Amino acid sequence: MPSGGTGSGGTGGANYGGGRFAHQNVDFKSNNTGGGGGSAYEKPKNIINALSEIQRYYVIESRSDDLPKEYFTLEQIWDFFKVGFKSGILEGLLFITLLPFLQTIYPSFKFFFLGDAVNEQEQMFFTIGSYTPIVITTIFMVYLSKYYEGGLTKRAIFALINGRSATFLIKGIGIYYLLNHIQSISLKDPNVIYSWIDFTQWIFNLFTKSQITTEAVYHYYYKFVIPALGDTANEILFSMIIFAFFPYLTVFYKGYVQKREKFKMQTEYENY
Repeated sequence: MPSGGTGSGGTGGANYGGGRFAHQNVDFKSNNTGGGGGSAYEKPKNIINALSEIQRYYVIESRSDDLPKEYFTLEQIWDFFKVGFKSGILEGLLFITLLPFLQTIYPSFKFFFLGDAVNEQEQMFFTIGSYTPIVITTIFMVYLSKYYEGGLTKRAIFALINGRSATFLIKGIGIYYLLNHIQSISLKDPNVIYSWIDFTQWIFNLFTKSQITTEAVYHYYYKFVIPALGDTANEILFSMIIFAFFPYLTVFYKGYVQKREKFKMQTEYENY
């Protein structure tokens, strides 16, 4: 007679997918965690939601063997990619704003208009300050490698990192060509500089006691800002490429360590 107890395809009468992938915390039919009564999948709205989902997948994979990576669907890959992309937009905007201002505009403004050079302590502070936001978020992405366990967590982590890296590369390349283009047309046509002065002269006057003339702003742009655009573009591009790809190294290393440990355990078991 049929039994209401544990069957071959379920636990306690509930069907969790059956076969060798059956697990009490995974419902493959409804694609959720926590068993048949678990909550349905919800799209992560931000980086914290995505991390929470990755942590759930980590717990599932650490307690189960050979879970199929297809459990993490294409829809979920796209959702995690978008979260990473949106996060990268904010990081990139902070970086491309802070770096030119702290390392080029303010030091040269202080020297040209205020007659005071930036000292070594200030320069160190500005360098650290311009990179701090992007370094912190990169460390967070590196932290995700802690939850690399198998196919599910690998897909989730890579989807998140891919989105972030995509926006970094797009923004880095775009800013590189934009700044070099501005530098080129500014050197060819002085009227471009004068068009900037109309929009920025009042900003300069906020930081000085006396009114700054149009000619002074013009010379400032030509002596300091325009020549620095090429170097700034290069630094932004190379920095964003480095910070885009660095998290991949930690994930690949974690995967390598896991494979090495599994191979070591298998070899010891076979030789036992």
